[in-house]
Amino acid sequence: MTHDLDFLDSVLVALRTRKHSELRDIGDASGVPESTVHKLFYGEVRNPRMRTVQALHNYFAGAVVNRTPREPTNV
Repeated sequence: MTHDLDFLDSVLVALRTRKHSELRDIGDASGVPESTVHKLFYGEVRNPRMRTVQALHNYFAGAVVNRTPREPTNV
């Protein structure tokens, strides 16, 4: 259980070092609803689902897969 809390804490630290203006982009890129990202940012969610935490962890680790950007990107 301690490992899960450490994992959550690391995601929350990464999230809370971001600017409020970035939260929408984080939600879009990670697949986590923007409202959930806001609630996590402000500490309104006490026990988030593991898949939510994992999606944010993947985003912050740069391992986001299957994201749908708002606008097409030229690669």
